[in-house]
Amino acid sequence: TRELIQKDLDRRRPGQSKITTPRNEADSVEILSGLTTEDVTLGTPIAMLVRNKDQRSQDYLQNDMKVAYRPSHADATYDAKYGVRAIAGGGRSSARETIGRVAAGAIA
Repeated sequence: TRELIQKDLDRRRPGQSKITTPRNEADSVEILSGLTTEDVTLGTPIAMLVRNKDQRSQDYLQNDMKVAYRPSHADATYDAKYGVRAIAGGGRSSARETIGRVAAGAIA
């Protein structure tokens, strides 16, 4: 159901700890297809959307992010493995990238 998906998204939402980003993203899931309004699956692909409403890449560029890794973040391991780093907050270890995995996992 939408509520179960939202519950998992709320658990990983930013702004809940002193060591995470202070951004206050709602991370509200929108079901685009695959479910009825009563949350019954249609047997077709389920498409979901979570809008990114508080992106501020400049925050990452104006502090020590260029020389230090974020605590509890995958930047360091990704850089060690692939030799590339998205300092401006994007990349494969970005919360915006991983949110789809959380939403899909809530359905699985």
